[in-house]
Amino acid sequence: MIIYTCLTNNYVSLPTHMPTGAEYYVFGVDDPPAPWKSLPNPKHIEDPIRLSRYHKIYCPFDESVYVDASKLHLLNDSFIEISEHILNNHDFFVMQHPHKHTYLEECAEYVSNGWVDEETLIKFTEEVKETDFNFTKTFSPLCTILYRRNQWHFNDLWWDWYTKGGIRDQLSFSVALQLSKVKFVHEEARTFLNQFTNAEPDGVWWDNRAGDYSYTEKKNPDELVNILSKITGLSKSMRYRAARLKSTGQLILGDRSKYFIKNDPVLEVLSGF
Repeated sequence: MIIYTCLTNNYVSLPTHMPTGAEYYVFGVDDPPAPWKSLPNPKHIEDPIRLSRYHKIYCPFDESVYVDASKLHLLNDSFIEISEHILNNHDFFVMQHPHKHTYLEECAEYVSNGWVDEETLIKFTEEVKETDFNFTKTFSPLCTILYRRNQWHFNDLWWDWYTKGGIRDQLSFSVALQLSKVKFVHEEARTFLNQFTNAEPDGVWWDNRAGDYSYTEKKNPDELVNILSKITGLSKSMRYRAARLKSTGQLILGDRSKYFIKNDPVLEVLSGF
């Protein structure tokens, strides 16, 4: 079994005490510590974030498990056992994000965090509209772990849409997943992750974010959502769930917003409830 990761800018350290039962490969580190083996990054991509996405998307192995570099220290013997079972039974396995974002919510998150600008998302959505993509059936992935066997067509489509849609890769994943018509198996992220780690809202899985970035000004996404609603035909009131926290002003989207509305004061409920 091959487990691989991509690491640019050394934003985390590679753990050296990895569970047995797998070969470990890393893109972006010239002389990694054992048990890691180094593989070269392409020379034509300068942006470190896009560079880290290149081999994540263009999986170079016939069969492998991709794991985000910030999560490697959480892998253990249980993870190896689970992974062997998945690879023995499925060609493509992915986690469903616990926030279960709709298309509108995913775009709203990008703008509110300064990850992707509005113009890019509008143009991206207009291009997607020209395909057979069904916006109401957008799948919300958690791409920190991916199991693939010979998914070359999907990988090509993912990279193609990724280059059009800004620095984040979830939305392009969703588009490629549907347009490729690839057969895949998914499981709700917390159900899957809790088999080998703690992925509850306050669990260790979420307590090690690294490599956060901003590419544009953070903005209130409400105007963008109105525009995208018209392009996609999605009803804002039904396909956009959002609340703003009273304590921090943070925008909370998707299924996660239900948790905060029930447990914490919110400044305002924006829509969808």
